[in-house]
Amino acid sequence: MSPGAPKPLIILTADKDAQFAIKELVHRHADLGIRSIGADVVAHPHHDSGVFKRAHDFLRPFLKWQHALVVFDHDGSGHEDRPREMLEEAVERRLNANGWEGRSRAVVMHPELESWVWDSSYQVNRMLHWPGGVGGLERWMDEREFAKSGDRKPGRPKDAFLAALAHQRIQRSSGIYRDLAQAYMFTECRDPAFRKFLATLQAWFPVS
Repeated sequence: MSPGAPKPLIILTADKDAQFAIKELVHRHADLGIRSIGADVVAHPHHDSGVFKRAHDFLRPFLKWQHALVVFDHDGSGHEDRPREMLEEAVERRLNANGWEGRSRAVVMHPELESWVWDSSYQVNRMLHWPGGVGGLERWMDEREFAKSGDRKPGRPKDAFLAALAHQRIQRSSGIYRDLAQAYMFTECRDPAFRKFLATLQAWFPVS
């Protein structure tokens, strides 16, 4: 791609689902606790493994941007046997060695983007208009062995989300992730990767 004018932030994601969701999240600067910024959000053509291996190459045309944030899934990275923190450190080392020292971070979602979606089943219930409310959704997940009773979110979040969409006869699209991001309640999200994402933006772009 041909970059436009430099901006305060470039965010590299692994696919259009994450691109749509994160682009929408960044627009909610007041809710994130950051100042309003200009940001480009782009998707890597080779998805999670491509981001892990070559984020530093892909971002070379963006070196004039103030900061770079790299976001991808643990599942699909090709290194699922390693902790997410090790993958983040590896990407950050390569970024630092290729012009981004002191102004880049990597966030690995474990196991995948949908783990953020499910951090509050209330939000999924509201988005999908689930019959029976949160209790009905949790019983449905339990019956299909996506999550045991009392679990905060399913062990296979992407599979569970796609199955939930199919159950409600909602066509899957990247726009679904944008819509979820519009209504996302940050205060309820305890996911470590999301907390790093949030803390990074707040450190780079504090409210003056």
